[in-house]
Amino acid sequence: MNKNLKVVIAMVVVSLFAMSFAKVQSQSFVKKEVPEEFTTKENPYKNDESLKMIGLRNFNRHCVSCHGKKGEGDGVMAKNLKTSPGNLTLSEMDQYSDGDIYYLSFIGIADRPDFMKLIPSEEDKWAVVNYVRSLKK
Repeated sequence: MNKNLKVVIAMVVVSLFAMSFAKVQSQSFVKKEVPEEFTTKENPYKNDESLKMIGLRNFNRHCVSCHGKKGEGDGVMAKNLKTSPGNLTLSEMDQYSDGDIYYLSFIGIADRPDFMKLIPSEEDKWAVVNYVRSLKK
């Protein structure tokens, strides 16, 4: 292979990598609509540090494939979704109540697995909500 072709291939590979990284970084934040009954729903386990590992375990088991290990929306399955999984580390996440996050995590997104069945315990669901809160940059 000649030297010029190698340089062109290297540039293409670097460009593709940069473009995929830029796509994740440029996800714009659009607040999703949530029914009022969930917006006002209280988190009975708010700030419960004893649930930290349960939230992490369930996030790693059920959420990482789309949201990524750090919650930035860059999981291996993210590119296969019709809608972006979103970057959970953005400060804009503060616009959501815990009830909003509960709804969006377990009920309100169409192309997601049925986490209501996969994570049947209410305590475990709220542990995930608490863990999502901890992902902010």
